[in-house]
Amino acid sequence: MLENYVLCKYIAEFWNTSTNMAFFALALFGMWRVRAMKQEGRFLLCYVGMLVVGLGSWLFHMTLQYQWQLADELPMVYGTCICIYCAFQADAKAATKSTYMWLVLVGYSATVTLVYVQIRRPVFHQVAYALEVAVIMIRSMMHQRQIRKTDQRAYAKLVSLFWLGGGSFGLAFVLWNIDNIFCAELRAMRAMLPAALAPFLQLHAHWHIGTALGCYVSIVYQQYLRLIKLGVVNDYRMRRLAFVVPYIDRRIKA
Repeated sequence: MLENYVLCKYIAEFWNTSTNMAFFALALFGMWRVRAMKQEGRFLLCYVGMLVVGLGSWLFHMTLQYQWQLADELPMVYGTCICIYCAFQADAKAATKSTYMWLVLVGYSATVTLVYVQIRRPVFHQVAYALEVAVIMIRSMMHQRQIRKTDQRAYAKLVSLFWLGGGSFGLAFVLWNIDNIFCAELRAMRAMLPAALAPFLQLHAHWHIGTALGCYVSIVYQQYLRLIKLGVVNDYRMRRLAFVVPYIDRRIKA
């Protein structure tokens, strides 16, 4: 629980709202890189989904209204479905699409939406989302096992992305649970700290930053995986922004 409308009379949870800028910044950067590399539109959709998740979370934490809670939570399911599509279509030939896969994922999203709106139990949403994450992780590990046999260099890059994305999500999840369990204690500690230090104990806000990075890295993973499967990965290189944020760039030919 946070101290609502303390820093701004228009924003209920200031830090939980403002940290969604991480979603906006990383999603827009990712969209720019997709366009610069002329990769397939599916990856652009992944970043659009990430942007919508950040916007929904921003609106919910700014207002604490139920309709914006749905806009915060349900886009997580929709955006992850796009990533699942990317994971399962990594082996497909260039410019090919799977209508069957899209129908399955749209059906899943619609079912989760209809059930969740009716029962209004957060645990249902959490399980539905966790199932999607599990599917992506299992499919990604299957790809990694195949690539390990043929391209050790590409495999090492994939593993690095896998652990960075998973680690970001994992650490964020730990902080989110600490914030839920020790809400009252953290609030009391923030009250004792100077105003400049109190935000460091806004653990739900750190959850937003961690999940934003994890989401972004997961999409970069799918982009890099696609380049490997298309057999053009040697034309690209992995770079880092601020030593942390990975992105793919074309190699400059001599």
